[in-house]
Amino acid sequence: MSSNGSTQFQAISDRVTRLLTEYKRESSPPDARRTLRKFAMREAADLIRVKQNTFRHYVSSMSDRIPTGELDKSNRRYFTLEEIHEIQRILFEEGKTDPKTYPKRQGDEPCVTITCLNPKKGSGTSLLSAHAAANLALLGYRVLCCDLDPQATLTNMYGVMSELDPDMPTAYNMIRHVEPVPARDIIQNTLFPNIDLIPASMHLMQFESEAPTQTGAFHARIANALEPVLQDYDVVIFDTPPQMSFAVMAALFASRGVLIPMNASVLDVRSLAKFLSSAGKLMEVVEAYAPDHKFDFMKHLITRYEVMDRPQVQKASFLRTVLGDSVMAAEFVKHTAIGDAAAMIWTVFEVDPRETDRKAYDQAIESVRRITAEVEADIFKVWGRTDGA
Repeated sequence: MSSNGSTQFQAISDRVTRLLTEYKRESSPPDARRTLRKFAMREAADLIRVKQNTFRHYVSSMSDRIPTGELDKSNRRYFTLEEIHEIQRILFEEGKTDPKTYPKRQGDEPCVTITCLNPKKGSGTSLLSAHAAANLALLGYRVLCCDLDPQATLTNMYGVMSELDPDMPTAYNMIRHVEPVPARDIIQNTLFPNIDLIPASMHLMQFESEAPTQTGAFHARIANALEPVLQDYDVVIFDTPPQMSFAVMAALFASRGVLIPMNASVLDVRSLAKFLSSAGKLMEVVEAYAPDHKFDFMKHLITRYEVMDRPQVQKASFLRTVLGDSVMAAEFVKHTAIGDAAAMIWTVFEVDPRETDRKAYDQAIESVRRITAEVEADIFKVWGRTDGA
């Protein structure tokens, strides 16, 4: 006897959830927690923005004032990210690093809120959000990731599985109209010391049905909810689903900048044009309430890029001709190292370079670093540090 569709869907969902729970129980002890690897001397110097020889000198001459890491069996020195950030703070306070590139807000510099706008499923938005956040956190920025995609890919990448904890408060609880939960009660720590997370769950879909029926401006729900915690962060990154929704419009209203990933193909470019046209019309609704709202920057990023794919190279050149400087110079390269890390629900920064193909790893890291450098340049412009970009 066949069952109806809703019963079949629910049965499959229950089975997958049960299997995930069993896998999590078998693969890690109840009190296990994902931890971040340690970083080599060269990596630490790059993150602090000093030359490696200079960093070695600081570790030797300032050993009474800064962390000196730990030597491994090969007599190579490694540092935790907490140690790197402590060294960074001390060097800044002692005037040994450039204040224009110090990754912390100073004075009245605002928290920079960025929406990763998702024009089409498969554009790599969650991977972009996770890697940009991770790289900024490694550099020393205090980052809050707010996952607004009911699929919760970004949430999962930081080791949180909301589907295994139905009672976990998520972004929906923060922005719902009835008895919203304060953002501070929802924010979770992650394995990155400088990244906090507002997780997502399928409950976010309820906001889409509730928003049109409630009194009050839906577009300000996220901005108002985050206002009490913004002073704790330098950057907020919103990860969004592949559609224009009430939650996405609220994220855009709360944002100073927008990153739009896109694949360099004819079909994806056409989809992008339609998506942005729809987004523009929907944002007119928001602007009716807030006519002065503007973005400090809006950038397009070519994703899943393959340098040896000639049609992609041609389409990327076409996009840069049409859209000009709004297309980032860097591309998010489609690389096995990033794909392998994503298969483990990791960012590539969590992979130990000693345990992988070093050339492939370096190429993947360089792609993300170039993207982050352009995002950081826009952050510096918002902060008025144009000479430090």
